[in-house]
Amino acid sequence: MKKITTVALLATALSGCGSGSTPTDPVKPPTTPVNPPTAPVNPPTAPVNPPTAPVNPPTAPVNPKADYVFSSDKLDKLKLERQEIQKNAMTLTYNGVRYDKIEFAEEISDSEKLIRLTDNSGSKNVDLYLPDAEDNENCIIYAESKILGKFNCDANIRSISNDTTLINTTTINKNLSVSLEYNNEMSEYVTALGNTILTESKNGNKVTITTSFAFSDFYRDFIPGVETVSTLGASTYFQLSDIVTSNLGSKMTLKFNNHIGGSADDDINMYTGLMINSNKMTTIVTSTGSVFSGGTDLFAAGNPRILQRSDTNKTIELNKQVGVHSWAQGDKTAKEFPYTNESHRKQATYFNKVMGNKGVDFYIFTLDSAPANGAHWITKADSDKYDFITRIE
Repeated sequence: MKKITTVALLATALSGCGSGSTPTDPVKPPTTPVNPPTAPVNPPTAPVNPPTAPVNPPTAPVNPKADYVFSSDKLDKLKLERQEIQKNAMTLTYNGVRYDKIEFAEEISDSEKLIRLTDNSGSKNVDLYLPDAEDNENCIIYAESKILGKFNCDANIRSISNDTTLINTTTINKNLSVSLEYNNEMSEYVTALGNTILTESKNGNKVTITTSFAFSDFYRDFIPGVETVSTLGASTYFQLSDIVTSNLGSKMTLKFNNHIGGSADDDINMYTGLMINSNKMTTIVTSTGSVFSGGTDLFAAGNPRILQRSDTNKTIELNKQVGVHSWAQGDKTAKEFPYTNESHRKQATYFNKVMGNKGVDFYIFTLDSAPANGAHWITKADSDKYDFITRIE
């Protein structure tokens, strides 16, 4: 908020100075001064229009404006940037087959990635477990619930240039040739592609789209007991776009059937939500699923929005199936940015488009609900206030 400085008017009082004497007759009686004071020729007068404080000083906007323009040009730019990563970030050649397109990616930890690559025809795919060079762990090639091969990929076998890293070696047991080359910069962003699979099924004019986690088999075999949470990203947008294009005019339902932990790419996630909304999809959080953060953004884009409780004996917030929180950038929280900031305006516009009049208020509610590193699970009262969940089953 801008400070308003008011100008104070200073009034100057004119006063005379007198000298006291003893209570006896003065030795020299007072005489009329030779030059008695006279009134000033031009006495000061009050200004005709003195400055006053503004009646309504400007204030910061109560809510961000829903005036951001989502456009096909902006979307095309986002798509090209993400496709560049998909196609050029990494190439794996194993046993004579070249896998050169990234389909999904997962960040297991700060030093471990899991990447699904497909061949040029799209008919074959493998999962590559890729630890950091300093970890001294073997890389793993995995597909169809089994290990195809392991190979040494520690620091001393990686040939690193300014732009790329190259590993040429053979698998440990079968001695099959392996070549892995990746772009050093692009490889840092592969996990933003997301790892949520969308599977379609048809029944007449009805299409049901169901979510699942791309690496559930790998986790089951190598990291058992961990609750898996999938993320959304450009891969989600591209899959949904293909499904919509091949089913124009159909009645579509999107079922969140696994735990969606959020979006790794908010910019393109909003376009995914707008696609859901413009195609009038029903969104359902099933009894085995949940949505949080960017997942809740996509759930909000549907109409109707249905929640199937995981435990009908519990209140919905205890089931933890629909969650929200604020966002942050660097060391600044969302509320520390002015509402004129583009990020606020994007979100406000998005929620206004998919939810109508209560959309912007719902967005503000998410900012106040929990910090960026926290979670608030929607209550029935929350839902009723913002007309959020259409039906609870």
